[in-house]
Amino acid sequence: MTSTDTRSEAGAQSSIVHEDRYRPVLANQHASPTLRAIYQDVYGADYPAEVDPFGFVTLADLRCFAEFLEPSEVTRLLDIGCGRGGPGLWVARELGASLTGVDVVPEAVTEAARLAESFEDAPPAVFHAASATGTGLPEGAYDGAMSVDALWMVLDKPAAFAELARLLTPGSPLIFTTWAPPHLDYAWFLEPAGFEDIVTEEITGSAERQLAVYERICGARDVLAREMGEEAARVLADEAADAPRLLATVPRVVISAFRS
Repeated sequence: MTSTDTRSEAGAQSSIVHEDRYRPVLANQHASPTLRAIYQDVYGADYPAEVDPFGFVTLADLRCFAEFLEPSEVTRLLDIGCGRGGPGLWVARELGASLTGVDVVPEAVTEAARLAESFEDAPPAVFHAASATGTGLPEGAYDGAMSVDALWMVLDKPAAFAELARLLTPGSPLIFTTWAPPHLDYAWFLEPAGFEDIVTEEITGSAERQLAVYERICGARDVLAREMGEEAARVLADEAADAPRLLATVPRVVISAFRS
């Protein structure tokens, strides 16, 4: 992928995506039993209620992360785009690792710290408000990294993966979920940054459940506005209206790699 291609990809995304677009949702999600019930209804037993997530992460996803990271004996886990912190706390607890979470939304970091206080058998955890392209964290401070549905929103993907490579010790594993349109191969960003053994797998059944969530969000628009505020409800409703047309050609995938 050329630098021109990268800029074109960023430009195409910048017209519809802001990296902090979910700020009002993350700040107010705790006030909405309706949003939580929507996800619980759609995902059933695969809904990771303990982590109180925002988004489409499942128990199967979290187990996949832990199973991939465990053989590398990760002790210092980094979660990029940690959101409200639950998925990273769950995986770090499974690994017996400490956790550092990073998110561009300060309200998400505040919520993550609050969740860590009540999370059962919570691992040692700290959370920082920072960009994925410039975390300000020490070089080589981590021996494993994860990210849940966040890196697709980072416009400067080469910089984000270069930052991940800087933060990881050689040989460290990285695993993340994202949406991957046909014209975008994440190896274009991972390989130049210094990652190898890249594997991409489509998450089967994800689109159908995502569509079901969107349908329920549209039906509960007024209730969500009362619980979370108009701005948060608008963000959710806008995505529910716009995203379905993309899901037929943009699958949700899990990608793994190792820092060379």
